[in-house]
Amino acid sequence: MGRLLSVKGDASEGEFAGRLGISPNTWTAYKKGRQSFGLHEITKICDELEIDPSWLLFGQPTEADSLTHSEMAELVRLPRFDARASAGNGLVAVDQMPVGEISFARNFLRNLGANPDYCYILEARGDSMWPTIPDGALLIVDASKTEVDDGRIYHFNVMDKVLVKRARWSMDGKLYLTSDNPAAGLPPEVFTADRVHELNVGGRVMFTGHAPMPLR
Repeated sequence: MGRLLSVKGDASEGEFAGRLGISPNTWTAYKKGRQSFGLHEITKICDELEIDPSWLLFGQPTEADSLTHSEMAELVRLPRFDARASAGNGLVAVDQMPVGEISFARNFLRNLGANPDYCYILEARGDSMWPTIPDGALLIVDASKTEVDDGRIYHFNVMDKVLVKRARWSMDGKLYLTSDNPAAGLPPEVFTADRVHELNVGGRVMFTGHAPMPLR
């Protein structure tokens, strides 16, 4: 929220809300934390204010005008898919066509241990992975990491559902897709050899980004 307020400048609350295409009451709700920004709203805000989503979300100074040619060469545009990976019971599968892109520095992704050329972005929904992954978080997923390691968090496609869960292996070879938030009350999904065909690993979650935080 601090970065968004820095863009607001001297504009009044009503004027700034108008630029964002929302009502003053909605803007106040965002500021006070009664309502959170979704990925669709963030994209609209960045288009209207002509700012880079990666700067608004992560503080990365990636505006093209401020970068040298060598720095531009070190940027990679990650595809953003119009699907919300559920940190809950599961939502619709990822559409194969990306709906946008967000630029990241290759070094930033490499430092995460990710392969920059295989990363993509999803939005998480639900509270079953809280506090590790809050509702509305943006996820950087590495599609080159499909070997499921115990204790890691992955984007799974299970039949027609998209899930973000922590993987746990049992001694007898069963794979458990577990939640981090016991209060959500969701039992782990268990995969034995006869259910392997239902499971596809989209990739490992390498980074969790947050929408602008409300002022408290």
